[in-house]
Amino acid sequence: MNSKFSWENYIVSIAWSCVAMLLVLPLAGDAHEINTSYLALTLKADEIRVVLSVDEADLIRLDTQIDANGDGGLWRDEVEAGGERVAQQLRERIQVQLDDESTPLKMLGASPDIDGDGNLFLRVVYAVPTTGEPRELALDLSLLLQPPLLAEHRSLVSFRVDAQQPELLSVLSAASPQDRFQLREEVDLLAQVGDFIWLGIKHIFVGYDHIMFLAALIVIGSRLGQLVKIVSAFTVAHSITLILAALEVVTLPTRWVEAGIALSIAYVALENFWIQDSKHRWLLTFGFGFVHGFGFANVLRDLGLPSEGLVASLLAFNIGVEMGQIVIVAIMLPVVLLAARQGFQPRLIQVASGIILLFGVGWFVERLFGLSYMPI
Repeated sequence: MNSKFSWENYIVSIAWSCVAMLLVLPLAGDAHEINTSYLALTLKADEIRVVLSVDEADLIRLDTQIDANGDGGLWRDEVEAGGERVAQQLRERIQVQLDDESTPLKMLGASPDIDGDGNLFLRVVYAVPTTGEPRELALDLSLLLQPPLLAEHRSLVSFRVDAQQPELLSVLSAASPQDRFQLREEVDLLAQVGDFIWLGIKHIFVGYDHIMFLAALIVIGSRLGQLVKIVSAFTVAHSITLILAALEVVTLPTRWVEAGIALSIAYVALENFWIQDSKHRWLLTFGFGFVHGFGFANVLRDLGLPSEGLVASLLAFNIGVEMGQIVIVAIMLPVVLLAARQGFQPRLIQVASGIILLFGVGWFVERLFGLSYMPI
């Protein structure tokens, strides 16, 4: 049998196929249900932001009144009109505990949202206020993941810290509606103490002004007992102000503190030219130690102090500073004692004190008048 191709029949066939697809697609769309809600947790400075997204089919199940025209589907204006009412109901179904203490959600807003596939959602934003630094959040969706939602409904939960990338942490269902999330890592206090000891040691080795202050004290020493007394007085004094300043019990302007440190260096170096007896010098270093303690505290504030184990961290930093000082004294003192034994100490005092004096005066002018300098 011979058949003849007809463009007219071909076009009609395509048209009918398109009509059939248009008829079938809505049915397919009606048959497809997401059965998934999305819960995003974001840890911020003073709150935990909770964003819940619920699709239109589940919205109708949760509150039939939201379908104002009764057509079995939702329009954007229907979600806008009834979304806040549903959001208030959902707020009561999300149970949150911070460190095992129940915390109610505060609603910030509710609005319609459409995803990349054209699905209509209600997007609700809640906030959980925080005090201090909570470590654990317990989430319980038992009241949410129950009828009228379907048994196969799932809630995908993600968590992130402020601007960091989100990470999918949990999939909750009616069978498993609870989970716990660590908001902050557990603090290893021993490791933290070790870190602050190292910071104290490092600060002394890169703190050239403090090294020069110690050098100015050590260079005139000929008796170990007097030197121990001088360094101990300095240690006690700066330990007091370090703790007071770091805890913000007493604070001083950084510029004045840095200028005071430079002035102490210049004065001790200058005094080396005429001092005959260092027996009472510990009183002077005790006074200057207070100033240096404020300088150490400024360094700690710049590094950032932990809220947990604060006192232990301060003491650890101070121990690190003392360890660094001991190493410096152990290196310099043999040189000074050898010079004294060989009769070169007067010349060593003059040369070393002259160099230290120049640096001290230069730092003092720089810091007092706010010129370009790098605080150490």
